[in-house]
Amino acid sequence: MSYELTSSPEELKERFFSLRSPQGVARILDVKYKDLIYWIYRRPVSVRYTRFEIAKKFGSPRTIEAPDTNIKILQRKLNQVLLAVYKPKQCVHGFAPGRSVRTNALRHVGRKYVFNIDLKDFFPSINFGRVRGMFMGKPYNLPPGVATLLAHLCCFEGRLPQGAPTSPVISNMICAKMDSQLQRLAAANRSTYTRYADDMTFSTARRTMPTTIAVANDLGQIQPGVELQTIITENGFTIHPEKIWLRGQDRRQEVTGVIVNEFPNLPRKFINQVRAMLHAWERYELPAAQSEFAARHDHKHRRPGTSAPRFEVVLKGKIEYLGMIKGTSSSTYLRFLDKLGRLEPRLASGRGSGLELLFRRYEALCKSTDPQGRGFLLQDLLRDTFAHFSISVEKSFTRNAGGEQIDGAFILNTRHFIAECRWREAVADIRQVDGLLGQVLRSGNQTMGVFFSINGWSGNVPVLLKQNPDKVIILTNGEDFRCVLNGEIGLEKLLEEKIKELHFRSEPFLSGNEIISRERG
Repeated sequence: MSYELTSSPEELKERFFSLRSPQGVARILDVKYKDLIYWIYRRPVSVRYTRFEIAKKFGSPRTIEAPDTNIKILQRKLNQVLLAVYKPKQCVHGFAPGRSVRTNALRHVGRKYVFNIDLKDFFPSINFGRVRGMFMGKPYNLPPGVATLLAHLCCFEGRLPQGAPTSPVISNMICAKMDSQLQRLAAANRSTYTRYADDMTFSTARRTMPTTIAVANDLGQIQPGVELQTIITENGFTIHPEKIWLRGQDRRQEVTGVIVNEFPNLPRKFINQVRAMLHAWERYELPAAQSEFAARHDHKHRRPGTSAPRFEVVLKGKIEYLGMIKGTSSSTYLRFLDKLGRLEPRLASGRGSGLELLFRRYEALCKSTDPQGRGFLLQDLLRDTFAHFSISVEKSFTRNAGGEQIDGAFILNTRHFIAECRWREAVADIRQVDGLLGQVLRSGNQTMGVFFSINGWSGNVPVLLKQNPDKVIILTNGEDFRCVLNGEIGLEKLLEEKIKELHFRSEPFLSGNEIISRERG
């Protein structure tokens, strides 16, 4: 028996709608009919599935019923067929090719109200009769014998098992009618509806949530509107009474774990956990980090005989999930990916070199409109850039209370440097440079200052520094930083050439581009 089907989706779709007998099911699944019958009907029930539990975020554990190898292979091949047959509606984002929790969340970004409900016992509530009836009804119209065989292959103990490869697409096919009805309900009330498996979300930009969708009872508790409740009940599902939320813009609005108030984002707790995992690996090394993570965070129930995933694999997955939600140009994602690559290069392979990742982080910073967040990201970018070029940092780059000034200190060729970095909309003026000059002069003869202003400085700053008898300040700007992160010039080379220009010509500023031109000339 083959492990997967080689026919094209178009061929599989045509063959599915041409099914007229159970023997045809065996042919489309590329298996002998007698073997198909044995695995579905005659093999002892006790060995067909393995039952185990996994922890949920809230409530009792989720029961998983995983099919044995032969049934799983058949279900995977049937899943190929069904994915070719079923075309998910616009509102469906779970178990649909090219869609995800992010595409689901995007439909509800920036809305005045977001209303979330869950369906109770979603997979178990889809029984054998419903699956068989779905295959026999429109638009599939399969003969009773074919529908019965397919339903038996997809079900266990008379219902859809959570853990079978076919259950997700079958559930979407079963929900097709309900999805159409809820889309119409939402559209009629100037709202948006999406579903990700059993998580259903409605949102609106109206001043109030339509009462057909959500309404407050006499105790002020939010309940589904009568029309919404009726549609769900008539389609054979039940709303979970403990999983009903209505959130306005003044509260954190979430859709399938993604924050949607302004843009797709993840809770701070998730970001902090990834940061802590990277820190633990860097400081205590991998075995100790693995043990600590397993003891404090990894409490999942797993299928018997399976071991916990490796720490580095979990961490990589979390970082990639963050990139999927926030975007792969996100500074946070690029910073974490860069640190992961430094700890284990093979885990970041294909994402670019360390310097390329630093440059992409800088590009993302340039697009940021959040001064506070930009300060944090620039602080980390400076630290990682100096680490990349192996320049010894005496005082770690740290943002001040205002958020857009970052101070630090480093050593280059036995000389001590005090660095001040600013990123403000307005260019820097001589008063800010004088503050750094005062610090340098108080620190002794072997100390110099680097004034790093991303957006540059006013025209009189270089002139006044040149007139000052103390030649201890060099200037650098965002374009210089771009040259370094682009790989056109090393950071050490940039600083050394600027120091030479200051000492020999009393010029506090020599651009990175000019240094590069001189080298090429």
